[in-house]
Amino acid sequence: MATSLAKNIIIVLLAIDIIWLIYILLKSHAESLGRAIVAALVLGVIFYYLQATSLQYLSFKAIKNDLFPPEIPNYSFTKTEADTQYSHRTIYTFMIAFSDNSDETAGKVSPPPELKLKMDPNGRTFTLDDPESLNIVLKQLNLPPVDNGAPELSTLTGNANDQGIYRWDDYPQGTLTVERSLYQNKNTLQSYYCLSRIIIDSSKY
Repeated sequence: MATSLAKNIIIVLLAIDIIWLIYILLKSHAESLGRAIVAALVLGVIFYYLQATSLQYLSFKAIKNDLFPPEIPNYSFTKTEADTQYSHRTIYTFMIAFSDNSDETAGKVSPPPELKLKMDPNGRTFTLDDPESLNIVLKQLNLPPVDNGAPELSTLTGNANDQGIYRWDDYPQGTLTVERSLYQNKNTLQSYYCLSRIIIDSSKY
């Protein structure tokens, strides 16, 4: 649900509760006064949170992470910038440890961030259904979060070269492209799909 819609709903409920409270006072229904006051306080707290939060869309997990931020590892990455013909490109490349994981074992390189993906019915492609695993990393990079998940780009273009790629054309800073890789740690036998690169193409005009 959009945060703006939730605000409007809470405002309407607060207005109804205030009218109810006035009615109770006028009719001297003391037994209902406590419930009306508690309801007003709860709605007021919710409205205050909606005013203060930076979330544009609400979900249980997003609210939970907003109120109780998870401990975010200090991911290793490099940042490069370059100009193309039509855009300014910023690339965040996350360090994938060597195949023997020697650098990671020595504490020099942290494991790359995991992407929470959902396998599509075809069994070959994956949808980034819940964007929170990506938003945690974007927050660390001081970048705006995405409001929704995305299908694997190859399912939209039919191009095999677009496998493992996710794209948001309506990102606040331009076009956001995310690439995934398969991370494997031979020492711990840990394996998961990870975030490989974040690419932002900002219009130059």
